[in-house]
Amino acid sequence: MAPPVRLVLDWDGSITITSTLPLIFQTGYDLNAPFAHPDNRPSWNSVSEAYMSDYRAHRSAYKPQAIERNSVEQELAWLESLRDVERRSTERAESAGVFCGVQEGDVQRAAEDAIKEGKVILRKGWDRLVNRVLPGNAEVGIVSVGWSGEFIRGCLRAAAREMNSKEEKGLGRGDIVGSIDIRANEIIGGRDGRMSRYFEESSRGGEGGIWTARDKRKVMEDLIRECRTGKEGILVYVGDSTTDLECLLSADVGVFIRSEGEMTGEQLDLERTLTRLGIDSRWIGQMRACDVEVEQSTNRTELTMNNLWWARNFDDICTSPLFDGCPYLPS
Repeated sequence: MAPPVRLVLDWDGSITITSTLPLIFQTGYDLNAPFAHPDNRPSWNSVSEAYMSDYRAHRSAYKPQAIERNSVEQELAWLESLRDVERRSTERAESAGVFCGVQEGDVQRAAEDAIKEGKVILRKGWDRLVNRVLPGNAEVGIVSVGWSGEFIRGCLRAAAREMNSKEEKGLGRGDIVGSIDIRANEIIGGRDGRMSRYFEESSRGGEGGIWTARDKRKVMEDLIRECRTGKEGILVYVGDSTTDLECLLSADVGVFIRSEGEMTGEQLDLERTLTRLGIDSRWIGQMRACDVEVEQSTNRTELTMNNLWWARNFDDICTSPLFDGCPYLPS
């Protein structure tokens, strides 16, 4: 029997074409009018600029500078150093009352509306990939530094219903979206407008939310450890940005998304980082079954650069040997 597949995906920029953060921010404004003071609510542009100003100041002061970082360890240390920048950004949104008054179910309904109105567009082939993996001896998870798990599930469910109503292949019978394990920062809302802190609320312990590349790797490890089929199996991770770097390198097979045509800023940043670090990657369409030599392990503490690939969309991944002719994945 083939070992199970653990497919873990990033959300913003990987499953989606663009970031959903501005949309979620606006959702908070639309829902919190009875609670927030308009004069205290910054625009999305001002929130984004405050973050970028903080980020640029930290980047300027950090040593070694990007051009001097030539090892994976140095780059991961830089990415982890952004934790305080991300923490301050979350705290700014909370202190501004962006999500005051948001109640349970509000975010999911906003997600459904976003799909119906075309404000959130999912990348080509996402449904085909999930359909290909879940019916077999496999599991699918999503790990995101964004907000929120409820929004992500709402988008996926709305998109699945939309496909089924158009009599497309869709996602088959049953609640396949419900079986996807989604780990992301959550909007608690209420009168305080708080956001969750994953590591303070989980059995793992620690502090803060899912904010950095290392956080994503830790959450991915949590997800794999809690898999219903046990720890053994092939781990495939799909992402698009430097925040995905640690997951991409710690998975058995890492695949990063390059949009068809012009790449996004996040994708370009990741590509330049990989080039600077001397990490090679190939288009997944060039993969052969013999290219993927996976040493199964229940303890993925070593980073690997041997199985890093890029794809234009999820159709590229579905038609690769990962799902066609590779002996350890379901056909």
